[in-house]
Amino acid sequence: MSGGKTAVDFVCSQRDQIPIALAVMISMGFLLLFSLVFISPADESFPILVMDAVLIVGSTAFFLVTYYYCTKRAMDD
Repeated sequence: MSGGKTAVDFVCSQRDQIPIALAVMISMGFLLLFSLVFISPADESFPILVMDAVLIVGSTAFFLVTYYYCTKRAMDD
C-alpha cells in the first residue's frame, strides 16, 4: 500500500471527527466577523486579522472537501 493511500485511509477513518472541526472553524469565523466591528484597516492588528481570515477560510474549505470526499468514498465502497 502506498503512503498516499495510507494517509487518505487514516484521514477518512477520522470522518466522524470532521463535523466537530467544522463547528470549531465556523465558530472561529463568527468571532472573526465580530472582531471586524472593532478593527479598522488603519489599525496595526489588521494584517493579523487578514491572516486569521485566510487560515480560517482555508481550513474550513479543507475540512469541507475532505468530509465530502470521505463520505463519497464510503458510499462507493
